[in-house]
Amino acid sequence: MAQPEVKTEQPKARITILVVDRTPESRASTSRQLATLPDMELVGTAADGDTAVLLAREVKPDVVVMDVNLPGIDGLRATELLTHDAPSTAVVLISDQNDVGLLRRGMQAGARDFLSRPLGPDDLVASVRSVYEQESQRRSRHGVNGDVAISSERVTNGKVLCVFSPKGGVGRTTMSTNLAIAIRQLTGCRVALVDCNLPFGDIGIVLNLSGTKTISDLLPTIADPSPELLDTVMAQHESGVDVLLAPTRPELAELFHPEHIRQIFEVLRKSYDYVVVDTWASFHEVILALFDVSTEIVLLTTLDMPAVKNIRMFLDVCDGIHYPKDRVRLVLNRADSTGGLRIQEIEENIQHKVAASLTSGGSLVTTSINRGVPFILSDPEAPVSRDVFALANQVLRPEDRKAVSQAADFIAAANKRSLGLSRLVPGLQVRR
Repeated sequence: MAQPEVKTEQPKARITILVVDRTPESRASTSRQLATLPDMELVGTAADGDTAVLLAREVKPDVVVMDVNLPGIDGLRATELLTHDAPSTAVVLISDQNDVGLLRRGMQAGARDFLSRPLGPDDLVASVRSVYEQESQRRSRHGVNGDVAISSERVTNGKVLCVFSPKGGVGRTTMSTNLAIAIRQLTGCRVALVDCNLPFGDIGIVLNLSGTKTISDLLPTIADPSPELLDTVMAQHESGVDVLLAPTRPELAELFHPEHIRQIFEVLRKSYDYVVVDTWASFHEVILALFDVSTEIVLLTTLDMPAVKNIRMFLDVCDGIHYPKDRVRLVLNRADSTGGLRIQEIEENIQHKVAASLTSGGSLVTTSINRGVPFILSDPEAPVSRDVFALANQVLRPEDRKAVSQAADFIAAANKRSLGLSRLVPGLQVRR
């Protein structure tokens, strides 16, 4: 009688760790904390940067937990050397200072994470596991010769819609969130919403999202971003839109450079059909980089002279940076406001056509923001929701707009037969 085959599980790989700290007490405490965990293995300790580099080259740990202030070569220089000599080893830097400048230098040196003392009880463990996972995902995409593995997943050439206004208070964040959801509902495509108001982003509040990951978590691996790493920081909203949240602290905005934006959006547009970007009222170099990577700018204004004056200045900037004006879609928000300018006056003043107008949502918009439920979900039949759906239809790629049009025609025909199918596809009552 044949014996049944017994399958034994292969033991999971343990994370090998080298601890580098100038203080014996701190070095011992950190070592004990990590060595007692079942998924981690301590492979050595060092008290200075020179010893750390030599030991890391020899034992090739998965993660080095490194104090910034070390005798000999400091933690920043040691990180640079390890990044060059042992690129598969991830470095977690620890400092007594919570200093943005030091954080920036650490990331530039190649550190995968930066922690400041005092540490919470689980901060270090969470960091080690996170950087190990990210490094494992990065390595899994490379063959033995360092060639990038060919992915079988669909690669898109997504449309990037940058929602911008040179004046604050015109409803930019509200527009970004509702527009992204409207595109998702109309097309069913993969849609990303990115909060690039790096100093003071509010999309997390507007959507009632409290994800622990933000766009700043991409900085340690910014030289080699990937869809897999992107997935680890995207928050999922109930509407089906994936959201990349803004940094949790304003000073982290200083860490971003134009090249970072280009690298992040290169991955986003390959992973999503549409990427809607919220910004802030500035001509900061990061914002100019966003213009560069955008397929189209959705330029928001209102019926008042200061807003129109700023729009005219923005169009002059477009001329200066050679950004095509035919890729700027001017949208008038709160178009039914009383006492304001007329649309014709605005168009004559700035020599640019208004592409779409949105009625004022009044208390509906205020309530939606305070509840964290976009009005396009809570009341899709409201006039302002219909206007956003119409704008979403305008910005669609031609093939998607055609599909939406065909679906709307089908629903109209079905309604004539009293089938009532319009409820199945919300928002298809667009103005074409």
